[in-house]
Amino acid sequence: MFNLRNAGRMMAAAVGTAALMASLGAFAQTSSAGLKAGAARVDITPTTDEMAAPFKTVSDHVYVRALVLDDGQQRTVMVVADAPTIAPGAAADLTQQIAASAHVPVENVLLGSTHTHNLMRLDSNGMGGSLPGSTKYMDRVKVVTITAVEQALAKMQPARAGYATGSAALIANRNQWNEAEERWVEGVDRTGTGLIDRRLGVLKVESLDGKPIAFLLNYGMEPVIAMAMRGEISGDVPGAASRYVEDRYKGNAVALFTIGSTGSPLYRARPGGADPKVLIAAMGTILGEEALATANGIHMSTAVRLAGAHTTLECPGKTTTPLNLSGQCSNAAGSKLPACVFVDKDAPPVTLNIGLMRIGDLALVEADANVSPMLWLKLAAASPVTKTAIVALTYGPLHYAIDDASYPMNTYEATAATAKQGCIEKGFLNDALDLMEKTR
Repeated sequence: MFNLRNAGRMMAAAVGTAALMASLGAFAQTSSAGLKAGAARVDITPTTDEMAAPFKTVSDHVYVRALVLDDGQQRTVMVVADAPTIAPGAAADLTQQIAASAHVPVENVLLGSTHTHNLMRLDSNGMGGSLPGSTKYMDRVKVVTITAVEQALAKMQPARAGYATGSAALIANRNQWNEAEERWVEGVDRTGTGLIDRRLGVLKVESLDGKPIAFLLNYGMEPVIAMAMRGEISGDVPGAASRYVEDRYKGNAVALFTIGSTGSPLYRARPGGADPKVLIAAMGTILGEEALATANGIHMSTAVRLAGAHTTLECPGKTTTPLNLSGQCSNAAGSKLPACVFVDKDAPPVTLNIGLMRIGDLALVEADANVSPMLWLKLAAASPVTKTAIVALTYGPLHYAIDDASYPMNTYEATAATAKQGCIEKGFLNDALDLMEKTR
């Protein structure tokens, strides 16, 4: 188990060290069977009769993408949907279906979403959250997802893979200090003092003759640009970046986009400001170009060992009112909103699902919650695996996994997190590191 007494020292090592920012290296030569891979993309754009209010039109098409890897002994399946989130029950059910279809254990399945805010949730609850759910649409996406996995399996061929990291300065810490109200507020911290991880992780998979099969992109952007296009379906920046890479190879490669530790976009569409579609295209182009440039320098290997593992962390629950959002509280003079005095109440225990997928010497740590940059950087510093990435799969029951020191700041993440202080940081770090040891 990881000992937290060294957390401060490792946090210091996390910022600015070559170990954390290492962007290139060979995959471990741990298997002689040789790698096989297959990938597929299937359109899941809602039809007119599937759209739930406020959605009426389509700005850009959305997809579910699948990547299957097989090292001769283990097989892994990665599936990412252009979707806001997947409800916990639906995610568990779909993971079981994917595992059965691909003949793998459930811990070898990574099922995630791109967190776009311009699409219905994959949820039978039509009123939950800020976006509508849709049983009809969710049921179709489940069927299409299995189709994507089956297509990927049918395309399996000898392959090689490698991983490296680039960087893109498109995000900032989402919390900034408001002097007038004397509290932390949501925004875009342009001071440069807030910790954020701007690395773009790139897993490249190609055939033995060098033709790209798939890319897995990992970047910590909260995709909220398209929110300015109320009523239009969009995959937002993740969708644009994936399509950019796929278009470069004329649809012969599949680009899955996973969300890392989330930061706010540096550029947002505002009334009277930039066209959100222009911003989405611009940021998608930058991320796509950075991914391709990074991929060009990756050392590829056919000997890539695969493994998966999973655990569940349970923590005491809490609810906080009000949430630290501009529309829910204010300390400004004359405001009609309640004051930002945050009160916690006990709630039933809450769970965090934590997974790990090993692809050679890359450790993909999975969580069904948004993981704060500070907590992620602590894990990155403590990880014995040089190449480690975090994947926020869905917006699960915990909502936000944050470090202990962030709770007293009463940031939005701290007020939205449903676990009490004192459980998540230690439990998440210990469990993630234990899974790394288990799959070593």
